[in-house]
Amino acid sequence: MKILKASQMAEVDRLSTEVYHIPSLVLMENAGRFVAEEILKACPDLPARRIYVFCGKGNNGGDGFVAARHLALREGRPEVFLFGDPEKLKGDALVNWEIVRSLDLPVHVLSSTAPVLKRLQPPDVVVDALFGTGLSKPIGADFRRPVERINAWGKKCLVVSVDIPSGLFSDSAEVPGPAVKADVTVTFTALKPAQVLPPAADHAGRVVVVPIGSPAPLLENADYRMELIDAAQVGRALPPRPRDSHKGHFGHVFVVAGSRGKSGAALMTGLAALRSGAGLVTLWLPESLQKHVIGKVPELMAEPIPDTPQGTSDAAGAEKILGQSSQANVLAIGPGMTTHPSTRTLIQELVRRSPVPVVLDADGINAFAGEVELLRNENGQPVVITPHPGEMARLLGSTISDVQNDRLGVSSRFSQSQKVFSVLKGFQTVVTTPAGLIFINSTGNPGMAKGGSGDILSGIMARFVGSWQRRFRGADMRALADHVSAAVYLHGLAGDLAAEEKGMESMIATDLLPHLPEAFKRVLRR
Repeated sequence: MKILKASQMAEVDRLSTEVYHIPSLVLMENAGRFVAEEILKACPDLPARRIYVFCGKGNNGGDGFVAARHLALREGRPEVFLFGDPEKLKGDALVNWEIVRSLDLPVHVLSSTAPVLKRLQPPDVVVDALFGTGLSKPIGADFRRPVERINAWGKKCLVVSVDIPSGLFSDSAEVPGPAVKADVTVTFTALKPAQVLPPAADHAGRVVVVPIGSPAPLLENADYRMELIDAAQVGRALPPRPRDSHKGHFGHVFVVAGSRGKSGAALMTGLAALRSGAGLVTLWLPESLQKHVIGKVPELMAEPIPDTPQGTSDAAGAEKILGQSSQANVLAIGPGMTTHPSTRTLIQELVRRSPVPVVLDADGINAFAGEVELLRNENGQPVVITPHPGEMARLLGSTISDVQNDRLGVSSRFSQSQKVFSVLKGFQTVVTTPAGLIFINSTGNPGMAKGGSGDILSGIMARFVGSWQRRFRGADMRALADHVSAAVYLHGLAGDLAAEEKGMESMIATDLLPHLPEAFKRVLRR
């Protein structure tokens, strides 16, 4: 689902009117009507509800005037409040102001600090149409009181924001000053960055995207760089299985993982790859771990790697793995491997020489801390890294705070400079590509912050990257972005399903595995 910045949204509106000859008045009419319809869904007993519509003097206020009219047409009795001088209204907002004034509705013109605000009875619904996506500076003292009044009422009534909660900057994750805290935001044409990036997103509530009339080609053909991962994107990575298919059609995943005391990381990664649809999975483990793993999961195959004295994978195993990697569609490297020097050398050699795509997690990523220039594949195969903020900070030689304060920027700059696909894990996991595309995940929950969750993601990711290699033979990087995003989305959705059953406190990483089938079914049903 596209995410548009304010300038991009303004361009879509401009082209809708200038190229497609759709009057801007029509766009405003549709916008206000959708706001009213959303309120009607929540309030079927509309005539019995006290509704306030707070409007500014710009086009956002114009949308509010239209919403009030449509509520009145459905036997509602909204009260309209214009904060500002009516003489300063212009264009479509002025047209709709004149219309709403002609209706038999209570209409008030008042200064934002008017004492009447204190005397108003608490409403059942308040519509926030004060400021839209064009806001470029924090709300000043004049409008602080209406925003504070809305938020005070919001504890007991429904707050519906028009396009964006007043006080937020459309393109920013920041909350720059007083801002409405909405229950529902009805936004037009596409999502806005502030609606998906915390902490600003916490003010948006449930976001409903509605089409107000801008032609689809304006969205489909434009080079927008940011999207919210949704079921439609995931579906592109899940084509129907042919009736005459066999296990070879669905990829062979090599998992290079584990060390003494950490064989579970390898098992979880392998199991997740199988449960998410891989045809074959082979675990490459230190030889001393073989007896602890073989037979635990009969569907998993296992191959030994020479041990270091510390029970980790030795660099001498590189030739054996690479010699057989032509049988694979992807190498997943890193879970539970440690940062032993010989193991680090093994990881770097596998990444450099692999003839198939590589997925790196955990110690697979740590192997390049301080040596990011080695994060290259000499055969032109894509590399996908899945760091948590600490691992990304180690790669960059920075701090976790530096990473968390600019998650999109840090991940995107790293992807473009190092030519890798990056999956920066955390709240609203961020997927970034070498081409500068950004995808933001909407699934997942704090209950997934448990040891092993990253190993589960590694397995799901390996399955999807291997599937991409099998389907596209490395020729479509945009399709790879869809496959990487699909893995992230399904991992989070399985976590959400696990949280529903187990609760966030009690769920553990392996609880995601039995919920992967339902996660897949939900996506495929859509």
